[in-house]
Amino acid sequence: MKKHIVITLLIALIAMSCGQPEKSVADNKARWKEANEKLKALQTEIASLEREIRKEAPTFNKSVEAAAIVTTVPAETTHFEHKIEVRGNVESRTNVNISAEMMGRLTTLNIKEGQYVRKGRILATINADNLEKTIDEVKLQLDFATTVFEKRDRLWKKNIGTEIDYLQAKNTKESLEKQLATLKTQLAKAKIKAPFNGTVDRVAVRQGEVVQPGQPVALLVSNSDIYIAAEVSEAYVGRFRKGDRVNVTIPALGKVFDTELLSIGRVINPANRTFKIEVRLPQVAPSLKTNLITRIKLTDYNAENAIIIPSRVIQEDLRGNFVYCVNDKKVEKVHVKPGYSYDNYTEVISGLKGGETIVDKGSRTVTEGSIVSIQ
Repeated sequence: MKKHIVITLLIALIAMSCGQPEKSVADNKARWKEANEKLKALQTEIASLEREIRKEAPTFNKSVEAAAIVTTVPAETTHFEHKIEVRGNVESRTNVNISAEMMGRLTTLNIKEGQYVRKGRILATINADNLEKTIDEVKLQLDFATTVFEKRDRLWKKNIGTEIDYLQAKNTKESLEKQLATLKTQLAKAKIKAPFNGTVDRVAVRQGEVVQPGQPVALLVSNSDIYIAAEVSEAYVGRFRKGDRVNVTIPALGKVFDTELLSIGRVINPANRTFKIEVRLPQVAPSLKTNLITRIKLTDYNAENAIIIPSRVIQEDLRGNFVYCVNDKKVEKVHVKPGYSYDNYTEVISGLKGGETIVDKGSRTVTEGSIVSIQ
């Protein structure tokens, strides 16, 4: 029974659907036109209503843009210095090799390594027996020549004898005197003395050895006249002057101090295209030694009232370098011309006037026109 009822209903529905006439294209177009006109009328009414409402509530129905969170730094106007760093060595003008000035056997050696000696102390003695004997002989000859001259002189004053005899006696005496003086000078070289106060750093010979003229006997060192020597590239010629302040670091001693430039070389080394500078070195530590490595910072450029910004905020595009400035919470792209950079800061030559607010953290995520919130 139920099956027959369902079949009957289906047949009735089919008949009803077949009996309704289909809507034509013309009817659809007419309905579309009517709806479109109503839509335009509504849009016009909505726009008019919005204008009226915004007179009292300017922010009505405006979309709120999410502000990017950034940090900023100011474009400071201050003194700026650019420095270069070179390596130097501690040197001394009183570190010398004491050498023998004559040939002979060392009869005495009065020094040991590490021993402190004063100026004039005899460090070693060279055997000079033959020289001493020669001096004794010359002294005897000089005594005889002096006696002969004195007698000739008395006779000559009495107009006795010839002038040639007087002159010959005088010449013999004076010649022997000069010869004796020369021999004594040579004998003095047999005693090797300290030319200044210092410490014996190295002894190069042993007692009993035969030494030659110019052969090193000992190395005598002193910190009485020490300085720092360094070589600077010729690219910095004319950048420094005598008396300029420099900063020096001695890593081995952990010492950092300021001092001054003593001298600037006037010759370029053709081998490495550098010139030499000397820096004053005060007695900063008792353990100061020659050949210690140092680091020297020299100022090769400085400017007053320079506009300085952190180097990290500078970016680059097809037009060149730029930074993002914040003006009334809105990002503005400003192209700049950077100058020298030092210690993570850069001088801006053009593009900024100073005092601008520069986007720091977040500068890589914003664009020109972005709304930002300064943290």
